[in-house]
Amino acid sequence: MPAGRITLAVVAAGFALVTAACGSQQNTAGGTSSAPPASTTASQGNADQQKVDFADDVCDAMQEFITPATSFKPDTSSPAAAVNSLKTQLGAMSTGLDKTVKDLGDVDSAGVPDGQAAVTDLQKTFGQIKQTVDTAKTKLDGVDPNNQQAVATAVQEVSKDLSSVGNMTNPLDSPALKSPDMEAAARQAPECQKINNQMTGGGGASGSGSATPTSR
Repeated sequence: MPAGRITLAVVAAGFALVTAACGSQQNTAGGTSSAPPASTTASQGNADQQKVDFADDVCDAMQEFITPATSFKPDTSSPAAAVNSLKTQLGAMSTGLDKTVKDLGDVDSAGVPDGQAAVTDLQKTFGQIKQTVDTAKTKLDGVDPNNQQAVATAVQEVSKDLSSVGNMTNPLDSPALKSPDMEAAARQAPECQKINNQMTGGGGASGSGSATPTSR
């Protein structure tokens, strides 16, 4: 399941709503953040427990970011309310990303070949996303929420910044971690299924899309 990319698409969609509320005709957050089709999975059956635990730990860490990102409900009642809701959301995402990076450091990767290297790369990726989110919030902090034109311009810039994050290289897109046994492990990992359910509205556990943790 391309969790990171989906959550960025959710945030980008929220920015599009806010941009419209601020009187702008431009939607810069379009197709670049859309999620690619989920990969088909390996055969059913009992997965290696170490790999299940690894997938569960990674998904648990990612939840710290995914939960605030997917709960984004922008206030479009006015430009001022819109920019304030965005700043609040970006702050929550920044905090979640910080927790994600820290929690990934506790993942036991001993039972997964190349697992530690993948976790390290994932920490770097989420760290880069946090920098982008923090920069976006700083831009909005410097805008007069009562200046409709300034708000619209700032939101467009921030939307572009967040959309570009969706194009980052997937640090877990390696043969070892995209293998059938890792797909099976993710399907049996409770935390990965929680993410799956969040993304699919509750129907993820039995569907054909796997919940293998990825960064986009």
